[in-house]
Amino acid sequence: MIEIFRSAQFRLSALLALVVTLSTAVVFAFVYWHVTTTDMSRLSVILTDEVAKGVNRSSDQLKRELDLRLTRDLRRLDYAGLFDADGKPIYGNLPDLPASVTVDGRAHYAEVTPTTDGAGNEPAVFVAGRRPDGSVLVLGRNLFESYYLRHTVLEALIDGIVVEIALVLTLGGLFGLLAMRRLQTIHRTIERIMAGGLHERLPTHDKPDDIDKIVRAVNQMLDELVRALGQLRAMSANIAHDLRTPLSILRVRLERALADPTGGDLKTVVEAAHSELERALTTIAALMRIAEIESGRRTSAFVQVDLVKICADVFDFYEPLAEIESVQLTLDAPNEPVFVVGDADLLREAVANLVDNGVKYAPAGGRLAITVCTYEGHPVIRVCDNGPGVAPNERELIFKRFYRSQKHRHIVGSGLGLSMTATIAELHGFTVGVRDNEPGACFEIICAPAAVARQFLR
Repeated sequence: MIEIFRSAQFRLSALLALVVTLSTAVVFAFVYWHVTTTDMSRLSVILTDEVAKGVNRSSDQLKRELDLRLTRDLRRLDYAGLFDADGKPIYGNLPDLPASVTVDGRAHYAEVTPTTDGAGNEPAVFVAGRRPDGSVLVLGRNLFESYYLRHTVLEALIDGIVVEIALVLTLGGLFGLLAMRRLQTIHRTIERIMAGGLHERLPTHDKPDDIDKIVRAVNQMLDELVRALGQLRAMSANIAHDLRTPLSILRVRLERALADPTGGDLKTVVEAAHSELERALTTIAALMRIAEIESGRRTSAFVQVDLVKICADVFDFYEPLAEIESVQLTLDAPNEPVFVVGDADLLREAVANLVDNGVKYAPAGGRLAITVCTYEGHPVIRVCDNGPGVAPNERELIFKRFYRSQKHRHIVGSGLGLSMTATIAELHGFTVGVRDNEPGACFEIICAPAAVARQFLR
């Protein structure tokens, strides 16, 4: 139960109750002041008007009116007195002229003892006026009704504030209880996740609130974590698979060399072992490179780069190799620069992987074309060959790490080049894809989000 009062909802409700109470108290204080001053002003105006009229009436007429007002008239007077010039009472229920009342036709407050019952002093408001013959007319109303009105208003205001505070705190406690139950459910789910239940997800509501936004973000983070762990497991399995072959070959060759250390093929064995180690190290280096790119640490170095220059650099580097492999390498690019924001070295590496892949798979006497163009204002780099092509069911698989088509297993490679290109493209917010070149394959890096790129790759 104590946890409810410690909850953020209850504390917020208590703060809200305090703010509402203070603001309501200010409003109620103004209402109280306005009611009391208005009532007192009303009495003062009535008495002042009555005295102003009474001082000009004859004594007999005045006595009749005072008798009527003191007994039967609904506009009754609580106090009325007619005094001679010396202050002696002539008529009325006042034994004497109140000492604190000045004969000036204005309202004054005093306590008096009426002659009717003499029960004690009563607070009242009086107005006294002098008649032409020198006598003094005094009219008054007691303040019991005004005081009762004040008390009633004050009591109502206090009751309203108390009810308001109780209601706000009750609602705060209720909301705190609901929030505490929800947070306890979330906490238990988190404990199960920490215990290894990565398939668990935090419960969400149909109507999102602030907590639900955090819950959904945590669930997305868990999805990403599961995906990353899956990739890590797959990568570990792939590393073990791809390194097992060269290391097994290396072990067999070294065992043979140890069995016959004087054999004439020792140099050949060492060279072969060195080649297998280089292959393993190349695979490890490629994996580390992909991990570095995926970390996103290089996005801070993005600047405006020219795709035409990048493709020209790759063309110049691979042209001699293509010539050795009897592959005709061409470059088709506009004369003016084509700018994008990115990392020039990474983009150069991505294009180089595509060209290197094309040189490997293009047949002798084949063609390999590098093209820089635009699609709906988005720059596109295209590397097309007339080799064996890519089967439709493999066009997504080839960008996964270590994936190698069974029919091309005899070609030397680690299966990481296209994966690295896809990783670099994703880092830049670009899209990489492949389609049929009839014959061959056409790889494209589209410098646009996936939604735009999918239309282009159809």
